[in-house]
Amino acid sequence: MMLIVLIAIIGAATAQQPPRTSVPHREQFRVIYEWRTIDFQWESPTDRETYFNTSRYIPQNVLISGINFYGDNIYLSLPRMLDGVPATLAYIPAHQNDTTAPKLNPFPSWSDNEIGNCDALQFVQNIEIDRNGIMWILDNGRVGTLTQNPITKCPPSIVLIDLKSGNNKMERIPLSLDTVNPSTTYLNDLVVDNRDGDYAYITDNSAVDPGIIVFRLSDKKSWKLRDKKSMSSTPEAALFRINGTTVNLPVNIDGIALGPQFLTEDDSVDRTVYYCPLSSFHLYAINASVLRNESLAMIGEGALRPYVVDLGTKTSQTDGMKMDSTGVLFFGLIGSSTIAEWNSTVDFRSGQRTIARDPNYIQWVDRFTFDDRGNIYVIINRLYNFIKNQVSTEEVNYRILRSYTGSKSYVFSEDLKPSTPPQNAAPTKTIAASMLVFAFAHLIA
Repeated sequence: MMLIVLIAIIGAATAQQPPRTSVPHREQFRVIYEWRTIDFQWESPTDRETYFNTSRYIPQNVLISGINFYGDNIYLSLPRMLDGVPATLAYIPAHQNDTTAPKLNPFPSWSDNEIGNCDALQFVQNIEIDRNGIMWILDNGRVGTLTQNPITKCPPSIVLIDLKSGNNKMERIPLSLDTVNPSTTYLNDLVVDNRDGDYAYITDNSAVDPGIIVFRLSDKKSWKLRDKKSMSSTPEAALFRINGTTVNLPVNIDGIALGPQFLTEDDSVDRTVYYCPLSSFHLYAINASVLRNESLAMIGEGALRPYVVDLGTKTSQTDGMKMDSTGVLFFGLIGSSTIAEWNSTVDFRSGQRTIARDPNYIQWVDRFTFDDRGNIYVIINRLYNFIKNQVSTEEVNYRILRSYTGSKSYVFSEDLKPSTPPQNAAPTKTIAASMLVFAFAHLIA
């Protein structure tokens, strides 16, 4: 059993923040699982040997990208960027004695991860589990995205699994071709809004057509909204330097987070969607009500510009990020090997706070999740080595860190109700006033 590694918490804030009520005791981030390469719980030793000998399993090509928690399991996504990834979605027990390189169980099953079978999962970058126990899976349908010849196996789709039922039956919903291009769309990350028929807001970091895809479950309809200025990579942020390794990654809109509900000036309920390109130092925000406006998608480029708010800059680039139920955003700062947080009731430019920094153990912060015990988890995956084909099987490449924060996921944020019936008002042009309303409500809670 490996020695638990403690990662120092840096408590100094970049700026003085107002006191929060009932601040929980914070723990240091600890390594709870780590791997040099990923292996699986095979149905038999013969199966493993067959997959290995036919290059359907190439250990150094299996990367952990996304993470989510439900029940007693941690679910992990394994995008098929390279050949030799036998399963693209898997799980491990959340609590087990052996913390060194636990083997992954394909989810829902081996057959449900079969390449070329459009009833099965093809390429899962990320997942989310909503407040009702529904797993939302982003399946790009295209494999080998880091090879010279990516192959579109199946349509880009949303796949739903009701985890509460226990039967793990998949419902696949291909996205409209008016919304996605099977050859260029890259469904990267998502948040789920369990209001008004259930919505998902999805980042598409397509190299040629980046944007936010909105999917409404009630009628299975989707549309895409674009804003080049806030959703495209910037040249000054495309170069990443991590522990002596340099990689050029001009990647568009990537991370996304969803804030708590708030009441607007016209007494309707809204939420704030936060997002950023991977290759950018800026964090942007827009009201969910704006994204839900299908007519803006029909207008095209420029329609979102009046509603996008540039909240300010970070010291480095961010991949994944996650918000808790009270409006605290957790995010990584890749270039400085840092995990940071921001209480969204204060100004982003002065309210960012470093909570962990370690160049040896925090190498490329990818995705976050919360469990039901007040813990936050983060995936560290050294993506920069993976992209450059420099993964060493003699070194630890993937880690899951955990810290107690007393937090729970944004999906469990408080439900608000307007005091008067909502009016059919146009979306507000900025989130400034609504953020102030939320800030006041948070402080007096």
